Amino acid sequence: MNHFLQFQKAISIEQKSDNLFEFTPDKKYSVGTTPNGGYLAAIMHKALVSVLPHSCSINSNVWYLDRTDHQPVDIKVTPIRISKGTSVGDVELIQGDKITCKMTGICTDLDKLSGYSDLQTPLPRIFHESNHDSYVPMNYDSLQKGFTPEFVKQLSLLVHPDHVWWSRDSHGEGYDARCSGFVELEGDLPDQFALSYLADILPPVVTNKYGPLGWIPTLTLTTSIKQLPTTQKVFIDAIASDLNKGYFEQDCNIWDLNGNLVASSRQLTRILKSEEKLSKITN
Repeated sequence: MNHFLQFQKAISIEQKSDNLFEFTPDKKYSVGTTPNGGYLAAIMHKALVSVLPHSCSINSNVWYLDRTDHQPVDIKVTPIRISKGTSVGDVELIQGDKITCKMTGICTDLDKLSGYSDLQTPLPRIFHESNHDSYVPMNYDSLQKGFTPEFVKQLSLLVHPDHVWWSRDSHGEGYDARCSGFVELEGDLPDQFALSYLADILPPVVTNKYGPLGWIPTLTLTTSIKQLPTTQKVFIDAIASDLNKGYFEQDCNIWDLNGNLVASSRQLTRILKSEEKLSKITN
């Protein structure tokens, strides 16, 4: 199956006027009955560059304000500032009488960028020190049939053996809040919209330390695109180091297999009823 073309079809938007679009979320890109956050970010990203004069959103901030249902959604784009080298705009997803998501993004033309580059984050040690043949397909159905989110099934996702939390009985002390893996949208090189999607493709990393914790919603997602990948398969590494009153920030880096850092993201996420759930594991 050509997963890349399937994804492009799933983020298709219909223009209703100069700054207004419409789409209906594809159920294949969902977590339960809710569209995946990275999938919604990719759609807003596409609407933004369809209106602004620059071709690529190199940084975006998304706020997930309310539930988005699998019903028609209006996308409203508002340009904020346009200059020679960059442009900035707001995007809102509107369903019924509510704004479900909001994005602010800055765009430029990647192929016209020039300037000095340094301090580039290399592929992590875990990439070099692990046997790539030992990575495991992400599949939670051993916990409960149908538990694996639909959006995970729309690509190839192989996870580091130390991060396969769903296949072990022990959690807590000795395990990292981390997830690393190889991801591939088979069919073509990932474009800017695919990178927005992949920035939220891994599960909440606290599950690797604490095990299944139920619904863990993403509240905000910030994504930066550095360059487009030169390989179809990419390596993603996500980690959290601070859990404060149920909230944690998940930091993610994406590299192509030539060692180029192509994107990074940070999301603020919340474990619902965290004190009740985690006290049983940590005590």
